[in-house]
Amino acid sequence: MLVTIILIILLVEGVILFFYGLQKQSQLFFFLGMTAFFIPVVYFISGAAFLPLIPVLALIITYITKRKITLT
Repeated sequence: MLVTIILIILLVEGVILFFYGLQKQSQLFFFLGMTAFFIPVVYFISGAAFLPLIPVLALIITYITKRKITLT
């Protein structure tokens, strides 16, 4: 029960950091927001098996998004 509440708080924090990073075009906040968002999502979907891959996935998405923002 407590783990679920903590993960939901982390999910909300991730969404806030994600949009703050988009607004300020800050790659660090965008990365932290993606990481904080994906941890609860992956945990709820598949358990803890894919949790070590989350920073790599967030880094790839951050890089692709940063390229899209600067090109347009």
